[in-house]
Amino acid sequence: MAELVENASPKPVVLYRDVPSGGECVGVAPKEDVIVPVPDGYPGALIDGAGLTVGNPLLPRLQGGGNDQGRYSADNRNWQLASYHPHNGGGGPSWDQMKYGFHTYIDHLIAWLHRIS
Repeated sequence: MAELVENASPKPVVLYRDVPSGGECVGVAPKEDVIVPVPDGYPGALIDGAGLTVGNPLLPRLQGGGNDQGRYSADNRNWQLASYHPHNGGGGPSWDQMKYGFHTYIDHLIAWLHRIS
């Protein structure tokens, strides 16, 4: 399930709940909630980044997770964004606002949460 959280700070996010992860192999939950900032100018501007709750032990083991890209408050929790850029050189296709959006970004999040180092 995904929902827009307009009162997130510093800007709105989409909150994806219960995204399947590979976390069980490292002793964490098999599902994670993930936030993705809504970029200024969306849908023309590409969706970029993803975050887990601050202190989540999975975060430093994920691509870009050790590179803090900022903090957010949403859904009564604190979040840390990772340097994760699937549409900007991170393995996904180039951004096309006519094809991609928050409805397709979930595929990238599932893949991200399964590439654990």
